[in-house]
Amino acid sequence: MYKRQFYDLAVGNVPFGQYKVNDKAYNKLGFSIHNYFFAKALDQVRPGGVVAFVTSRFTLDSKNSDARRYLAQRAELLGAIRLPNDAFKKNAGTEVVSDIIFLQKRDHPIDIVPDWVHLNRTEEGHTMNSYFVNHPEMVLGDTVLESTPYGKDDITVRPLPGAELSDLLKEAVSHIKGTYQAVELPVADHKGKETKILPATPDVKNFSYAVVDGEVYFRENSIMRHVELNEKAKERVVGMVELRRIVNELIEYQLEDYPDEMIQGLSLIHI
Repeated sequence: MYKRQFYDLAVGNVPFGQYKVNDKAYNKLGFSIHNYFFAKALDQVRPGGVVAFVTSRFTLDSKNSDARRYLAQRAELLGAIRLPNDAFKKNAGTEVVSDIIFLQKRDHPIDIVPDWVHLNRTEEGHTMNSYFVNHPEMVLGDTVLESTPYGKDDITVRPLPGAELSDLLKEAVSHIKGTYQAVELPVADHKGKETKILPATPDVKNFSYAVVDGEVYFRENSIMRHVELNEKAKERVVGMVELRRIVNELIEYQLEDYPDEMIQGLSLIHI
C-alpha cells in the first residue's frame, strides 16, 4: 500500500486519455487519468520530493487550466521537456507529442498562479503552454501544424533531421532547475540529548507510533523518532500498537474473503 508523504521520488510514464479513474479521494477533482496520476503522486511524496512523469502534452496545453492550477499550488515546476512525435513510435507504434514534467512538492499548498498555468502564443502563432513559449530550447523538435488524432490542424513536434534524441535529452535535462535535498536526520533533541532516529518504513502509518526492538518510535514523514516514556506509558503504547496490528490483520482477512473459521481462529489466538 502506498503511503502519503513518504517517498522521495516518483518516476513514471503515465497513461494518456480523457477517461477518469474512480478514486473516492480524487473523484471531486474530475481530472483525466494522466492528471490524476500527478495529483495522487504529489500526495505520496514527502515535502521536497520530486515527481517526474512522462505525460500527454495536454497536461500543459489543455485549454482548461484547472489541473495545472491545482498542481502549481502544491508543487514548483522545475522544468519540462517536450518530446518529438516519434519518441514512442518504436515501442507504442504511434506518433504523439509527449512531455516530461518535473515537479517538486511544496511544504504546504499555497494560493499561487504562476505563468506556466496559462497558455500563450509563439511568434509563429502556435498556442501552447507559456513555459514552452518562454523556453523554446526545451522543445526537442520543430513545432508545426498538421492533422493529428486530436484534431485537424493541431500542433505537433516533428523530429529534427539527423538529430539524436538521446543527445537532445541530455542537453535539455541540464536546463532543469532545482535541487534535491535529502531528508536530514536530526541527532539531538532540544536538550542536546542524542535522539535515536530510524528511516520510516511503509508499513507504519504517518504520525503514529511503532515498536522496533521493544522500543517506541513515532513516525514523522520519512523518519521515526525514538520516544522516551516511563514504564507504565511505554507498556500502554506497546499494547495499543499490538492491538492495532491485530485489528488490521483481522480486517485484512475479512477483505481477502478468508473462510469464517480462519477469521474466528485468528481471533481466538489473540484472546
